[in-house]
Amino acid sequence: MKKLFKVILLQFLLFFSIVEIVNSEEDTIVPNITYDEIYDPLEPVNRVILGLNFFIDDYAIRPVIKTYKFIAPDPVEKGVSNFFSNLKEPIRAISFIFQGEFMKSINSAGRFTVNSMSSLGTFDLASRMGMVKNETDIGLTLAKSGVSSGPYIIVPIIGPSNFRDLSGDVVEYFVDPISNNIPNRTYLSIGDGLNARAEVDDQIDQIREISTDRYEMIKSIYYQNRNSQIEEDFVQNLPTPKIYIE
Repeated sequence: MKKLFKVILLQFLLFFSIVEIVNSEEDTIVPNITYDEIYDPLEPVNRVILGLNFFIDDYAIRPVIKTYKFIAPDPVEKGVSNFFSNLKEPIRAISFIFQGEFMKSINSAGRFTVNSMSSLGTFDLASRMGMVKNETDIGLTLAKSGVSSGPYIIVPIIGPSNFRDLSGDVVEYFVDPISNNIPNRTYLSIGDGLNARAEVDDQIDQIREISTDRYEMIKSIYYQNRNSQIEEDFVQNLPTPKIYIE
């Protein structure tokens, strides 16, 4: 009970902190959906952290990823990716409940059950059965609730984010029913992070090769991806016009 109270208290604190920033910046909010706008008052600090992140990646993370991709067959990489994606289905189910998408919540819970029981999540049997994966997270839930993205930030080691999405990540860390009940959670988080890094390895290599501003490119890519996720979910939920053309 005390743990549940702490989680609820943390959610309220994060929510009111975000609202305070939104009000202070007077961002324009469209009812029910807020597209990310690039607000970057911390650019000098962000650039320093990005440089540090690339330094750490060059000497500690990238060699591990390159070795893993070299020795692991594609089916193994796919299986590992499926495993970590499956672990996120319960938090997706929770996010959809907050969004009022109860059928999608049930679908996510069903996907987790089917994939976990059939292959510990390494094979996406649920998709073969017609249970399509729907991506979402707490950050997107806040966006659909009309919460502004807040300032753009580069998080050490983790990478690009904004105040709203980072707050969503913190909430997920405390309410995720799977991670909170798995021993050696730190190792699981490291594995998830390395898998996420491996999935974007080719894109990061392309960014390294460009001669223009890496910082601006990463920021643009991040916001384009988040906006596309928000827009895709918004469009899918628009009422279908009853227009019939014969």
